Amino acid sequence: MAFEVVADARGTVDFTVTLKTASGGYLQIAADDVVRVKIGRGKDTTPDLDLSSAAASANKSSVTVDELGDGSATHAQVTVRLAQGDTASLWGSYGVLVGLVDNSETAPADAFKPVEKGTLHVVPSLAGGVGLT
Repeated sequence: MAFEVVADARGTVDFTVTLKTASGGYLQIAADDVVRVKIGRGKDTTPDLDLSSAAASANKSSVTVDELGDGSATHAQVTVRLAQGDTASLWGSYGVLVGLVDNSETAPADAFKPVEKGTLHVVPSLAGGVGLT
């Protein structure tokens, strides 16, 4: 499944992503796995924003694991926070790739497994926002 998020430039937005297996089943992640969110444009380009559940960005954007999932009845779930310091440098439409860095994987070690994708639309922010002039 794909998701779509609309954010204001220079504004903070939170959104939740449900993580599923490739067939739509219940994904279970381990407590020591890392969820990464890559936001960018174009194939094989460096992401404009690369977030990880291991640490927040310098501007305090973050990925928080809300639910590890159980593999049979509960989906894994994360909340992504795009902080205004990061949305200020974005404009227009971006691809979003959510992936799991699986610590149990050995071939290759810590394999990146894409588990969800979506689109982020960053729209103009009007003047006069809280804390901004």
